[in-house]
Amino acid sequence: MGPPEGALNMNIDAIKKELDHFERVKKDLLQSDKGKIALIKRETLEGTFTTLEEAYKEGVRRFGKDPFLIKPILEVEQVQTI
Repeated sequence: MGPPEGALNMNIDAIKKELDHFERVKKDLLQSDKGKIALIKRETLEGTFTTLEEAYKEGVRRFGKDPFLIKPILEVEQVQTI
């Protein structure tokens, strides 16, 4: 049994907002923080970090179980297959 449908839609909407915000600030981030990891909550850049682990730990510390986005600041997205 998964989360209620409304909760899932809220999470998808939040992720879309965070991704949209990342795209809006990406050009500036590439100039100032290229190669780092962005931590975004809603439509706010909460900080940049050297590693994914640092960004994740800070996101959990600040937001607990609420969703947040951590994304590498790269000119070209690296596709990863798992």
